[in-house]
Order: sequence, then C-alpha cells, then structure tokens
Amino acid sequence: MVIQGRAWVLMGDGPIGHVDITVEVGTPDESRFVEIVANVDTGATFSVLPRRVLNDLGVAPRYKEAFTLADGTPVTKDVGEVPIRLEGKVRTTTCVFGEEADSALIGVVTLEQFLLGVDTVHGKLIPIPGLLMAQRGKKYRAALEKIDRARTYEAKEAVSLVKETAYANFDESVELHIRTGLDTRHADQQLRGTLVLPHGLGKGQRVVVFAEGEAARNAEQAGADLVGADDLIKRIEGGWLEFEVALAVKEMMGKVGRLGRVLGPRGLMPNPRTNTVVEPQDLPKAIRDSKQGRVEFRTDRTNLVHVPFGKVSFAEEALVENLSSLIDAIVREKPAGAKGQYIRSMTVTTTMGPGIKLDIPATLSTTTGAGV
Repeated sequence: MVIQGRAWVLMGDGPIGHVDITVEVGTPDESRFVEIVANVDTGATFSVLPRRVLNDLGVAPRYKEAFTLADGTPVTKDVGEVPIRLEGKVRTTTCVFGEEADSALIGVVTLEQFLLGVDTVHGKLIPIPGLLMAQRGKKYRAALEKIDRARTYEAKEAVSLVKETAYANFDESVELHIRTGLDTRHADQQLRGTLVLPHGLGKGQRVVVFAEGEAARNAEQAGADLVGADDLIKRIEGGWLEFEVALAVKEMMGKVGRLGRVLGPRGLMPNPRTNTVVEPQDLPKAIRDSKQGRVEFRTDRTNLVHVPFGKVSFAEEALVENLSSLIDAIVREKPAGAKGQYIRSMTVTTTMGPGIKLDIPATLSTTTGAGV
C-alpha cells in the first residue's frame, strides 16, 4: 500500500519545509506494517493518515482534538496512536484520522522522537545536531555492549545487569520507567500513589511541614527539616525549594493551595491521594516514612511513569525487593478507567547507564497483578 501526495492541513505555525519520505505504519500490536510515502512537514505537530488506512490497521480513535486550520477554520478530529517504523526503529506517533482525500503527513514531533530532522534542500532525513544527538562516551558504549537489546530480562537478571553496567564515579540511582496504556486526558485514567520501599532509597529526604501550634511542635520533634505556616509559604513563593517532600495538616491546605503553581509541576504539592496531607497525630509516621524512603509514582503527560527504587550500592536482593514492591503498588493502583493493556513496557536503568527492558509477564507474575 503506497500513498502519494502533499500535506493535508498545517497545524501550528504553518509551513517551514516539505519533503516526501517512505515510512512503515503498523497495527497496534506491531505485528504488521505497511509502507507509505508521506510528506514531512516541519511546521506540523501531528501526523495525519486517511481513516481508511488506520481502519485497515485496526487503529481506533483514543480521543477528539480541536484544531485550527491554516485558514483559521476550527475543526474537531479523531486522534489515535500509531506505531511507525523508520530507520529500523519503532515508535508511536500521535495521528489525526484524516478524510479519504487527505494525504499522508508526518509531523515534526514524530521526527524528533527518532532524533531525525528534515534536510529540505536535499530532500532527506538527517540526524538532529546538538545535545539531542550527543555522542556517547566509551564507558556508556562498553556498558551497552553487555546488554542484549533484542531480548527482555526477568527482574533479578535485570537488577544484576544494572549493577554490572553502572560506571559513574558516584552512587547512581536505580530507576524504573514504565510506558502505560493509559490516556491521562481522562480523569478516570490518572495514576498516582505512594509507597514506602522496604529498603528505602538510600538517601536522606529533606521534609518540610506546613503546620501551626501543637501540630508544628509534633513535626519538629519528629525530625522535620523545616516547619512553618505563613512564613514558610512566603519563603517558597520567593523561590526557595530546597526539599524533596512537603507535608501539610488539613487545616493548612486553604493557605497552602496558593502554592499549587509552584509545587504542583514539581510533584511537591501536598495531596491526600499521596498521603502528604495528614492529621496532626499522623505527622510523626508521615515524616518517618518520608525520610526512610517513601516514593511517589504518577503518570506524566505522555502516560509514562518514572520513579527511583534504590542505589547501585544496594545489595541485589534489596533492589529486587524494592522493585517488586514498587511494581506491585503500581499494579494495585490501576485506574478504574484503564482500557486495553495497562503496562506496555518496563525498563530499569541507572542515572547514567543504558536501559534494560523487563520481561512483562515474568515480572508481573511475581505481583498481585499477574496478567495485567
């Protein structure tokens, strides 16, 4: 199947450059790909494919998006996610369901996922220069050679390999990265939660508490690094953010609410769902848990989860136990509105090292969410 033609409509700032390229688009499970010739538009932020092509591939709309065409006309279109294979790599592009007469269009955002840009003079794709394409060092390349990129690993194997491939001259954090099948545009598909890792995070968490009176005295005695009310709020509004956890008693949330724009984007805003808004008598336990290794997990705007679960210096058994507890908590917090495959991929890595893909069925079989 080959589709020829120029761009459908331009979304964003208008045309900057055009070039036709050949790519492969696939079914949601990536079991089948078809080749298309698509126009690359460096001024477009979404890809576009005719609806009949997407229907043939079994791609279903995930939501509706409002757009403004280049001539100022407002339209609403179905939008889905489509696997695209280019230069031997598969990624997911956000794709508008076009009409029968619409041509295939690949937007600049998709190209950036592949670390490729458009050479409109010579009509070809080229690597994006700069930090995005920074050359990897010898130590990173040596670590990468120890990983079989074509396979997935069981949790214990992955943790062992993470420790083996760590090369930085500091105690790197070990992190879990999950690609979910959620759509965080919907309220019933938001994932957010906390847990205390069995073996902590390996670092001291600086904890501030918004409290007054007796609650403030309890927080100070429990070891909070800083306790305050209006004074603490004013200090944070002035730009001070030298802490990792913020707790608040319920009575203070009316005042703390005005810090939402500052603390919210940083994941520091006290919230009952993450057990950071507590009763005064529960402050000692909340402070102790925070300092011992309580972590928060949540989906970002791209439906991904990124969370640390230890240090390279930890014993292998401790890392495996922390990882298992973390995945179990994420599975148990599966949103009620989740549809299809909840967890699509899981990768563990260190601060500086390459990623190691986890075997999803094998990993989930050790949790209460087997088969998710």
